[in-house]
Amino acid sequence: MGLGGRVVTTNGSLARDAVPTGETPPTGVIGLSHLGIVYGAAWASFGVPVIGVDVDAEAAERLARLDPPVREPGLPELLERSRPYQTFTTDFACLAECPLVLVARDVPTDDDNRSDIAAVEGLIDRAIPHLRDGATLVVMSQVPPGFNRALAEKIRAARPELRFELHYWVETLVFGNAVQRALEPERLIVGSADPLAPLPAVFRQGLERFGCPIVRMGFESAELTKTAINIYLIGSVTYANAMADLCEAVGADWSEMVPALRLDRRIGLHSYIRPSLGVAGGNLERDLVTLRRLGAAHDVETTYLDALAAANADRFDWVHRQLWERVTSRSATATLAVWGLTYKKDTRSTKNSPALRLLAEADPRVTIRAWDPAVGLAEVRADGVDAPLEVTGSMEDALDGADVLLIMNDWEAFAQAELEPIRARMRRPLVIDTTGVLQGRRTELDGIEYVAMGRA
Repeated sequence: MGLGGRVVTTNGSLARDAVPTGETPPTGVIGLSHLGIVYGAAWASFGVPVIGVDVDAEAAERLARLDPPVREPGLPELLERSRPYQTFTTDFACLAECPLVLVARDVPTDDDNRSDIAAVEGLIDRAIPHLRDGATLVVMSQVPPGFNRALAEKIRAARPELRFELHYWVETLVFGNAVQRALEPERLIVGSADPLAPLPAVFRQGLERFGCPIVRMGFESAELTKTAINIYLIGSVTYANAMADLCEAVGADWSEMVPALRLDRRIGLHSYIRPSLGVAGGNLERDLVTLRRLGAAHDVETTYLDALAAANADRFDWVHRQLWERVTSRSATATLAVWGLTYKKDTRSTKNSPALRLLAEADPRVTIRAWDPAVGLAEVRADGVDAPLEVTGSMEDALDGADVLLIMNDWEAFAQAELEPIRARMRRPLVIDTTGVLQGRRTELDGIEYVAMGRA
């Protein structure tokens, strides 16, 4: 008997009847945003009852009817599989039933890519009065160094009688690949006040179900590890962009070089060495901001981080340069077709989307027609972009009379697109592919002028 996917009302009457007597007690998951939804469903997929808790009643209601408020490949299927074990509620009193509580609220960023952990702190504050004696509290949200030690002191001050353990689980969620990474992690990283002490059984047994190494470390090391991973990835992207520019200048082809690099064990098959318009989406930029501020606060030199930030900020000039040289220098009233409005494929997020930046910076005399599989005009306007824009009903309709097709992200629909409409419906069959999504089909591009990064 599971929890049945029901919404627990705020009066708590159903909460205390939700846990079947004599069965495995539930795990509480605080935060029904991207992180909590995915990891809550992953935890429940092992047959463990999970109570998802948030102040957002709409999110709880939508999840109860298997209508997740986020887009993620494989998530509907995972929720369906986990449905017998999940309940969603706005009643924090439910946490009194949970020996293990995971804090998994995403951390938003402001317009300057600074983290705002107020939402995470607010949810924890609501949870503290309801933690059961002997509970294990695990923070998954990305927080700055020092957060967890301060949180432990805060809980002790608020409830001096409470026996509890606090740990930090470093999540490595990637939008568009979150379900697979949650179910099949390459390793699990756990920070603790004492990394040599055994983990509580309820937490350790849950982690062991994933069947991968568990890496233990102190709180501050764990808090800094996620940021360190992201900074390394930003460095890889910046390296690839610099090399791609050199390839374009000297007549080399970066796509020919990449296979040789990936076969080098020091670089690897999964390295971030695809040229792009820079990092996007907010999370990687946030970590650059966080570490530069941390360095300044502790008088640590951040020259390398400053260089990464500058290179990322300047990288968008590539698309402006290509547009100017090939299109707008010839006609300021050109028609641009744009495929892709989200910041990357397989997500609805438009946070720091290169496409939306392009729209915001476009010459108002240019006509723009766009299409994206996940978002439409309403989402673009909600993000503050008021440029003249038509969002078409299909990717082919966006091509009509266009002088250039700009591919701004790498949805699978673009990789598999029929190429004949590009030749037949565009005024000029010119494709500027900022993600290289059509690189593997270059032999099919006869009659199409194809521009991609890293090629002369």
